[in-house]
Amino acid sequence: MLRLLGYAVILALLVSGSVWLADNPGHVQLDWLRWRITTSMPVLLAILLAAAGGLFLVLRLFAATVRFPARMMARRQVKQRERGFQALHDGLAAVAGGQAKQAKKLAGRAERLLKDARLTRLLSAQSAALSGDEADLRDHYQAMRERPETALAGLRGLLDLAMQDKDRDRAIDYAQEARRLAPQDAGLAELLFGLLVKSGRLAEAQELVIDAGRAKAMDKAQVSRRRALLLNERARRAENDGETADAISFAKLAVSNDPGFADAALRLARLQSAQGLNRQASATLERAWREHPLPPLADAFCTIGAETPLQRLRRADKLAGWHPDAWAIHLRMGEIALEAKLWGQARKYLTLAARRPTALLLGLLAKLELGEYKNQAAAQKWLASQPATDPDWQCGGCGRHSPEWQLVCPQCGSLDRQEWATD
Repeated sequence: MLRLLGYAVILALLVSGSVWLADNPGHVQLDWLRWRITTSMPVLLAILLAAAGGLFLVLRLFAATVRFPARMMARRQVKQRERGFQALHDGLAAVAGGQAKQAKKLAGRAERLLKDARLTRLLSAQSAALSGDEADLRDHYQAMRERPETALAGLRGLLDLAMQDKDRDRAIDYAQEARRLAPQDAGLAELLFGLLVKSGRLAEAQELVIDAGRAKAMDKAQVSRRRALLLNERARRAENDGETADAISFAKLAVSNDPGFADAALRLARLQSAQGLNRQASATLERAWREHPLPPLADAFCTIGAETPLQRLRRADKLAGWHPDAWAIHLRMGEIALEAKLWGQARKYLTLAARRPTALLLGLLAKLELGEYKNQAAAQKWLASQPATDPDWQCGGCGRHSPEWQLVCPQCGSLDRQEWATD
């Protein structure tokens, strides 16, 4: 509306000016050299306007002529850039489809057409990874590491290469640098924690856990568990070095962070019992038993301060109050009752435990048949009923069995994957 009003005002001014010039034409005389030109003012204005228009057209034509090469070059560059982006797109599709040769070819074409490594670096790196060119891949990741926008992706790539080469020190350096860029990355924090623990750098691992907890890369339960792992490892080292006071201190802190941590509870109870602190050792094992009713906890609890089978049976009955259906307590109570020659109780508990047959259990049932009925045939039947193994610790990563809990599996390197199992 305002634009239309403006046009109307301009048109009115032009019409008014034209009418005024028609009413007052006047005369204009121009003397130049031997020429004399006489005309009216409207004609002179018309000539000037025509001359200005002609000059404008000449200048436009000259400018277009001058700019023509630059425009042609710009159009060529636009088309080249379009072909480059098409090659980039097709190259990424080739990577996704696992076409290593095609991906490498398209990556090279994209680099030639785009002439900007920032745009093609990721495709070049992926094609190098697909084709197995580790040297080229490392160069691309290093170049990505130098730019803030791609630094994290470059570091992750270098970290993967270091892990493949089993170069733990370099992997730790890359992981620490990557965490400074992404402190809230939970997977990165977990990976770095494992690397530090496997390298024995427990102090750095402790700092990492604290920092990851603050950055919300680990929740409270994860922080507590990992602190318990580190403290238990320090307690183990102190115990091996004969530093009993430090071992007890570290083990207490480990148990306080994770009361159900069986290995830490067993270590602390063993150290406490060795110093005559049987009541404290019993309390430690009882707390752990409440969380996880495992056979090693029951075995240790029943033997503290108990010299006779009946005393051990009373202690086992206390644990049964917390987990009356636990297989571990049925096995332990059946074994103790058999030792005390309480045949009825022994058969009751061993029969309950028979839902999970093991070599130890089958041997106890055979011993029960011999002790109560002198039945050699029944005993042989139990022993030959099926092959079975005794319960032990098993790695959740590779299935390796071990008689003792281990922080790091020596076979597959899994961290904190040991679980109590019978298979």
